[in-house]
Amino acid sequence: MTGPAWTLSAEKRTLDLLIATALSPVYVPTAAVGAALMFLEDGRAPIFRQWRIGRDGVPFKLVHVRTMRDGKGLDASLGSNDPRASRRGRILRKGTFDQFLEVHHVFRGHMSMANPRPLLEFDRELMREVLPRSVYKEWSWAATIGRPGMYSTFGNVSIGLEPLSEEFLLRRSECDIQDAHCASLERDLKILSDTAKIGWSFVSRAS
Repeated sequence: MTGPAWTLSAEKRTLDLLIATALSPVYVPTAAVGAALMFLEDGRAPIFRQWRIGRDGVPFKLVHVRTMRDGKGLDASLGSNDPRASRRGRILRKGTFDQFLEVHHVFRGHMSMANPRPLLEFDRELMREVLPRSVYKEWSWAATIGRPGMYSTFGNVSIGLEPLSEEFLLRRSECDIQDAHCASLERDLKILSDTAKIGWSFVSRAS
């Protein structure tokens, strides 16, 4: 089973729930520690809520650990080195620990473990400016055909690219379209495996 058939299948949903259940004993306490560190750093609410575009273009309110010093969260992320992030926030972003709280969206049916990441409206505006109309239409379909993912191919390959550059946006369209057309059990597991390797590499360097 591949492509949209896998993305929309009951089997993928079952896999998401199994993986989310297995990871929750690690993800939830880690997210709690991250939230506590952010609160101790500046005394502000450590949980951040932001409207994102979900499956079939339906918006939902994404909840994750705050990493920014300020900002209304209407514009796109500038990656793990976003200058708006606080000192501890940058650490959380580099290890993707700020995303761990998103696992509850998997249980609620808003998200998948592996699929293109949930979009901001600002993301769509940027992509519309850069992509040819036909490519934008295909990318928009690919990004919203299924539940958006906690992790994605682009999330792993974008490290090292200049955020919001033309190369960054074109690579995003390529990866998201590939994730949609080539979706499969094997691809989901590879995305999660690659993400784990990147996270472990960061932890190893930091320790």
